[in-house]
Amino acid sequence: MNLRQKLLGALAVQAFLAPIGLLGSAASAQQAKPATNEDIAVYQAMGTSFFCMAALDGVEFPKALGISASTYAQALKGRHEGQVASLQGKALTDKEMFAAAEQQVLVRAMAACPKAIPDDVQTKVKEALQKRQAES
Repeated sequence: MNLRQKLLGALAVQAFLAPIGLLGSAASAQQAKPATNEDIAVYQAMGTSFFCMAALDGVEFPKALGISASTYAQALKGRHEGQVASLQGKALTDKEMFAAAEQQVLVRAMAACPKAIPDDVQTKVKEALQKRQAES
């Protein structure tokens, strides 16, 4: 099992159990609600902030991005069981959650802290975004 999966699994358990401890009732945590657009925006901002702070403080780019994306993904998994309202409540797999989190954090970080992203990565992201816009 790789580091990302270990982090996601370990942190998701804590995030999932947190509502039980805060509310004192296991029943309240049994039925997870899909993440709203507002929830996703919070997780994106949180992941981007973590990434920028870590990367600008000297943490290696891949490690900073991995930890930030894992934090975002574990919040989605722990609080919403990977369900996203805009996907009609479809539950994403751990791999899908991490990949989406990584992409979203990276795109937001391009605007928030471009100095933290290597030039070659910025070029690839810009090319991918242009290609996506051309296909739309």
